Amino acid sequence: MAQLTIYLPDEVEKKVRTDARRAKKSVSAYLADLATRGSGHRSDEARLKALNELFGSWEGRFPTIEDPPPDEPESL
Repeated sequence: MAQLTIYLPDEVEKKVRTDARRAKKSVSAYLADLATRGSGHRSDEARLKALNELFGSWEGRFPTIEDPPPDEPESL
């Protein structure tokens, strides 16, 4: 297993240690998990944007607030 030395601002180091403790992991295991997840944590706004990009590119996509209302169905 490789060793890595990193330098973090004090506030970031405290947050990493706190988050690792909450996850019941060592700091090394916690950071390894974050690194293997790819993009790490995403904000809610980033998640919504990613979902919109995914489904917005799909033919027959889900409607959004910006879409005009659908036509009224013809009565039977």
